[in-house]
Amino acid sequence: MPTICTRIGPCYARHLCQTLHRDEDYVLQIDSHMRFRPNWDEYLIQQLNKTICPYKSLLTAYPPGYEPPNGPGPNAETRTTILVPWKFGQNDGMLRQKGRLLRPEYQHDKHNDNIPCLLYAGGFNFFHSSLLDTCPYDFKLPGLFFGEEISMAVRLYTHGIDLFTPPQAVCYHLWKRNPLRVRTTTSGDSGEGLREHSLEVVRTQLRGKGRGLGTVRSVTEFHKKLGVDFEKQTLAPGSENAGLSDDAFVPPTSLGRDVGDEMKHSGLSGDDMSSVLKLIGQFINTT
Repeated sequence: MPTICTRIGPCYARHLCQTLHRDEDYVLQIDSHMRFRPNWDEYLIQQLNKTICPYKSLLTAYPPGYEPPNGPGPNAETRTTILVPWKFGQNDGMLRQKGRLLRPEYQHDKHNDNIPCLLYAGGFNFFHSSLLDTCPYDFKLPGLFFGEEISMAVRLYTHGIDLFTPPQAVCYHLWKRNPLRVRTTTSGDSGEGLREHSLEVVRTQLRGKGRGLGTVRSVTEFHKKLGVDFEKQTLAPGSENAGLSDDAFVPPTSLGRDVGDEMKHSGLSGDDMSSVLKLIGQFINTT
């Protein structure tokens, strides 16, 4: 029987959350340290029902940030972000993504004002609970952090699930964290080996093979639409716009920084993940 140490990571945790489903109509998946606008639930249901097929659609985005103790406050950001490809990790080869802030006046479609996207945010998504049967979380990905979201994105796409960004932000995330800067040697570490195995599962999925993929749409089509070559680890010109025009976005000078690159700003990089796994294992063994 695997120990809890071999099960750590967001994928197993989110799988456990999904097992709590008791025939509710909708599922909201979020990270910790979140704050919500009033009537967020009514708004998300309304937006989901604007899609052509609400049972095959999912709303997702990187939320804007807030800072305690008084945030987000009455004047909080309501402009939405859309997920776009950013860069590849130097050591794990996994695609990094970020949220680009959209202008408040931008309207994609007058009948369905949700904005189509291809990438998935593990920390905020809303969907009809029937999708739990179509594309549940893969709980056999221990230690996977970077790679969780692209794995779900390609799986959802191949299952024929359409992803959308709602036109307004409904929640806020505390992006700033206290950094874990412990440096340890990782050679021979079992947690590192588990993480590498999980990364290889995701790499195989992105080659169009492996478990969890659907048959409605192809992985090759996903690559082409996203504008990303996962083998060469390159981004096509314009991929950073997610199919939208330049004028759909808030200029960088007024944005400050894009949403979702919290690992870069907190000081916790992909290179530190093996140290995090070791710290958790040490904690479990001493409690």
